[in-house]
Amino acid sequence: MPFALLASCLGLVLFIAWATGGLREAEQVVARNYADSLKALDEVRTAASDLSHLQIDHLRARIATNPDERAQIASGIAARHRTLTANLGVIAARTRAVRVSQAAVSAQDAVNIWHDAIWVASGEQDRTAERERLADGAHAQIAQLAGATEKQGLLSRKTAEGAVAARIRMIAAVVAAAAVWIALLAWLVAFRVGRAPVAIPQRKNAEAAAKATHPIAAENRLKDVLDIARDGIVVLGRDHRVVYANPSAAALIGIPADALRPGEPAESALSFVPHGDLQAGEADIGLAGGRWLRVSRSPMPDGGALIVFGDVSDRKHRDAGAEAIADSLRTALDSMSQGLCLYDAAHRLVVANRRYEEIYNHEPGSLQAGTTATEILERSMAAGNHPGSTLSELLDEAGRVLATSDTGDNFQELAGGRIVQINVGETAEGGFVATYDDVTERWHAESRIAYMARHDGLTDLPNRVLLAERIEGAITQASREAGFGVHCLDLDNFKQINDTLGHAVGDELLRAVAHRLTACLREVDTVARLGGDEFAIVQAGVETAEDAAVLAQRIIEVVSAPYELAEHSVTIGVSIGIALAPTDGMAPDSLLKNADVALYKSKGDGRGVFRFFEAEMDDRLQARRLLEIDLRAAVAAQAFELHYQPIYDLSRDRISGFEALLRWTHPTRGPVSPVEFVPLAEEIGLIVPLGEWVLRQACAEASRWPGNLKIAVNVSPAQFRSAQLISTVREALAETGLAAQRLELEITETVLLANRGATVAILHALRAMGTRIAMDDFGTGYSSLSYLRSFPFDKMKIDQSFIRDLTVENGSGFIVQAVISLGTNLGMTMTAEGVETEDQLARLRAEGCDEAQGYLFSRPVPVSQIAGLLEKWNGAGDVAQAA
Repeated sequence: MPFALLASCLGLVLFIAWATGGLREAEQVVARNYADSLKALDEVRTAASDLSHLQIDHLRARIATNPDERAQIASGIAARHRTLTANLGVIAARTRAVRVSQAAVSAQDAVNIWHDAIWVASGEQDRTAERERLADGAHAQIAQLAGATEKQGLLSRKTAEGAVAARIRMIAAVVAAAAVWIALLAWLVAFRVGRAPVAIPQRKNAEAAAKATHPIAAENRLKDVLDIARDGIVVLGRDHRVVYANPSAAALIGIPADALRPGEPAESALSFVPHGDLQAGEADIGLAGGRWLRVSRSPMPDGGALIVFGDVSDRKHRDAGAEAIADSLRTALDSMSQGLCLYDAAHRLVVANRRYEEIYNHEPGSLQAGTTATEILERSMAAGNHPGSTLSELLDEAGRVLATSDTGDNFQELAGGRIVQINVGETAEGGFVATYDDVTERWHAESRIAYMARHDGLTDLPNRVLLAERIEGAITQASREAGFGVHCLDLDNFKQINDTLGHAVGDELLRAVAHRLTACLREVDTVARLGGDEFAIVQAGVETAEDAAVLAQRIIEVVSAPYELAEHSVTIGVSIGIALAPTDGMAPDSLLKNADVALYKSKGDGRGVFRFFEAEMDDRLQARRLLEIDLRAAVAAQAFELHYQPIYDLSRDRISGFEALLRWTHPTRGPVSPVEFVPLAEEIGLIVPLGEWVLRQACAEASRWPGNLKIAVNVSPAQFRSAQLISTVREALAETGLAAQRLELEITETVLLANRGATVAILHALRAMGTRIAMDDFGTGYSSLSYLRSFPFDKMKIDQSFIRDLTVENGSGFIVQAVISLGTNLGMTMTAEGVETEDQLARLRAEGCDEAQGYLFSRPVPVSQIAGLLEKWNGAGDVAQAA
């Protein structure tokens, strides 16, 4: 039996040594997993930071104007991009988790796609929206990588903690069983020592053998074994006094060995051990200096007790380290921007972080491990997160989320309009981990962006994109019995209101028009703003053309009614073109094009009317577009020439100058009337370069005429808006050497309508050069005496419409007389246009007109015929000078 006790003690010692090594290995596993998790999270955060810096660098590169600075930024972008993609590649290659590796590869691909798109778009038109979308995608992929990494760290921690807990439970069970076994053996030994008879040997030679088998000898051997044991062993009697204590006991407690001599009371020496009735038990006791003892207490049959204790300070410190790691992981979980729940294979909660409790309005720490998923849903309902939903509906929704865990596109709407994105992943143990991201702000922002992409920012009406979708829907629903109509609308005279009253008033007017148009329609119809003052309507359920005509007429009446704006009262009109489906097409583009062709026809017919599309309209429009193409080519090639019409001085009876008039001879069509191509040039924005060419050409040719002859050049309103007119006039005079006093610039009254203050300033600057300023076509358009007061014109030209009826009874004679009298009193030279008869000329002389111009003197002629006109009207002297 002593040998059994010895073997048991030795076995316990060896087991404790093996267990200590196992715990140390488990500690290393936990520490390594934690370090790997933190390192991976740091690398993911670094990648997110590098991506943000890349966005900033690209923006700096776009706005940089210095080539050296831009090259330096580009070099930094390339280096940072290589570092970012390399780091993501390292994460993908190093991790043992397939989900983390796939997330890292996806993030790397998203970064490369965004980066490549940035470089491709750098030299093209602005593609900010696409770049922002790709950047958001890259950030989202990195965020998913962070979530996958955090999940993997959590799973690794739980696996390591499970292994440590299992090892501790096994060690505790084995140590407890061994302690009971050793205590039993010790009691049996003590019992036999107290009761066994002592045999007296008869022979000396038998003494040694008797000693070898005597119980006292066995007790000594057992005592020797207990004395060398590393654990402290103390046997107490029923009177709580020490019966036996090995040397390790006093050393472990840190007291003198005499304090545990047999017979000493145990209360003082073993004060840290709770005695009571000395029932069996085990506890870890902390001593001074940070030392820990594990104390096992076993009652003896005689009422005493066996107390065994060992130093577990190292294990306690390792446990504290493991707990610190666990606390760090819990801190990391609670620091996540996403909510997280981990469930075991039985769908019972293992852990839930703080963010999950915040999202679902749970009390902090109220979700305990072991709670079932169904109970958590019930608590969420009790928190008011799912108004109107039943538990069965929520369970069905949860089942769908689990079934679609790979898509990552599960969204849940909570009370108050909150939106939560849910991602679910399975664990190796058969459970699952779910993350919850409150994407309410992003959801609403994306919804707003999607809305703005399909609606006009000024009027909140649908824009071209949504209009095309509505037409597509109307095409799908159209039938042979009932089609639909597309109306294109353009406001009449809106540009004049915008120019004279300002853009703020124009915007207010557009909103008012949008409101009236909406009021004219049914819910099944759609009105959209195409841009500027252009609108379009999709009218559903059109059975006959009369249905569309009724709506168009109602719109004209409603829109044309006066508007009382905040500070102005205005009136505008509207022109409408209508295309009917399926007759005029069954595609959005063709229907809009045909309605626009009909609109062009309605504007040409006097505005304020509606017209249906006809095939002939498109033919005329195509001819106009061909003319536009030819006109652009002619401007580029300067394929024009100037003709000149003489201006006759009535007081001296001679030609005093010429007006330059633009002419265009088409290669195949022949001469094209200025009435046809000049308005087209103004409409398509070619009048400014064309006007500059006229000015330079007229000055160049006039510089070769006699010094007393003037040259008059018409200036369009568009040239005044270009802000280059002053420099153009100055350069033309400098290049040709023409005296500024010989140049007359003719403007119409419409020039003063747009930005009147700036126009008057330009006119004063031109006058300061020495040029003369004439008001052309006075008496038509928007004639106002305030124009004559705002700027002192040098000349006023009376429109030919008044001269034509000058000699007719009850004609325009009194108007001409009044205008001449007004101009003369203001110190202006008065010129009459369109003089064709001697009677008209005589009447003008009688009224005191200064100059005349018209077919009576000559039609406009090329520069080569000027010498002949001078010879006819001025005599040979001027001819010689002109030659």
